[in-house]
Amino acid sequence: MLTIAEAQRRTEEFLTGQMLDALRKVEYQLPSFDTAPEPVTIEEVARSTVEIRHVRGASDATFLVQAFGDELLMQLQLNVHRLVVVYRCPALDALDASTMAVHLERWRIGAEHAGWKFGWRDAPLVGDSGRRWVETYCYAFGAPDFLENEPQQLYWRTDIIQMTRYYMLEAARCGIRLSPRDAKYPI
Repeated sequence: MLTIAEAQRRTEEFLTGQMLDALRKVEYQLPSFDTAPEPVTIEEVARSTVEIRHVRGASDATFLVQAFGDELLMQLQLNVHRLVVVYRCPALDALDASTMAVHLERWRIGAEHAGWKFGWRDAPLVGDSGRRWVETYCYAFGAPDFLENEPQQLYWRTDIIQMTRYYMLEAARCGIRLSPRDAKYPI
């Protein structure tokens, strides 16, 4: 049984260590079939960059994932074994939560198979009543011993990476720009 202090330390490590490193691998270059196979690691071909904002002792961190020619604002919350991922993108043109849900339906179905539940909402930009975010909420429960269970951490960490990767790819396919900086939203 973990002490509260150890649980807090492991939560911090998952958010600011494991996840920060993993998010750098959202985009990677696949080797060509035109060349002879060579052993290559994902660290060697990773293309994503990530910025993180976190307050020590808090159970969440906010990441700006730069991949596929766009940026995605993502918040990850970890409450011992409950995971919440929130993707935020600027509500530009006619984009709203209902439209986003339709565009990402195929993505949602795949992620639900892994154990995620979803919700979408339009959220006003704090201090700016004329602009808003479209937020995608993703909820999941790891095993009760998540903070001590390395295979569980690997499963959910990998799934968050795959979910983020395909969120960005599907948005690009639908012509949805995700970057808050491009839209001049404060982050």
